[in-house]
Amino acid sequence: MIRSLVFGVVVVVSTIFFSVVAIVAGLLNAEKGAYDWVHRNWSRLVLRAAGVPVRVEGLNHIEPGGAQIIVSNHQSMFDIWAMFATLPVSLRFVAKKELSRIPIFARAMRHAGHVFIDRKDRVQAAEAMRRAGVRMQKEGLSLGLFPEGTRSRDGRLGPFKKGTFALALETRTKVVPIVVDGGAEITARPLRVQPRPLLLYCGEPIELDEPDAPDRDVLLERSRREISAMLAQARRERPQGASPDVTSRESAGRERRAPSGPE
Repeated sequence: MIRSLVFGVVVVVSTIFFSVVAIVAGLLNAEKGAYDWVHRNWSRLVLRAAGVPVRVEGLNHIEPGGAQIIVSNHQSMFDIWAMFATLPVSLRFVAKKELSRIPIFARAMRHAGHVFIDRKDRVQAAEAMRRAGVRMQKEGLSLGLFPEGTRSRDGRLGPFKKGTFALALETRTKVVPIVVDGGAEITARPLRVQPRPLLLYCGEPIELDEPDAPDRDVLLERSRREISAMLAQARRERPQGASPDVTSRESAGRERRAPSGPE
């Protein structure tokens, strides 16, 4: 219970602090590395407060500094913190419009380049995704998408929505399937954080700039099949106990070779 209270305080205070930093960076027209610094350090602090270590595999499939679309399963907010903390890219997410109502935090997200969409308004969602695609290509950003459309409370992989892959096909940007497993267990009890290790798997990218690139249905099925397979492997390999180091040796080494922002 004490850990959960400490975690809650850290989340609130750190979110406000790093949101203000992001807003100031936006007002100063800072480079994308400033927001990467915010994302990475905010996430690492929160993960440490929760006592949640992250083991990363397959970082060789990630292109540091390149435009790519990362599709992942979704169990909890810890998925996002794990990706921010370990992936050596300038990562931005497509978020539901409800988050745009949170004071300070929403403004910080907009400055950083995250995208809010209304899933019930297809025209607005399509236009927001189009703008995200233009910015992704122009600035060398990686865009994070959750094709399930919502969190899986029990950790099982849900059906994928076709609209998730429209941007990838329109921009011919490669898709990198990713799995983050363990978040559902961490947040299984309301108002309680149960420290568990997270395992993050990066799969082989699916190239879309080739003549034989898959269509939307094939891309969806292939992405879901690979994520499902990685999720099954993660369940077999995820350790049941570990020290609360946020990044694995592999991810730390990758960051030293190709940092995504100022330290």
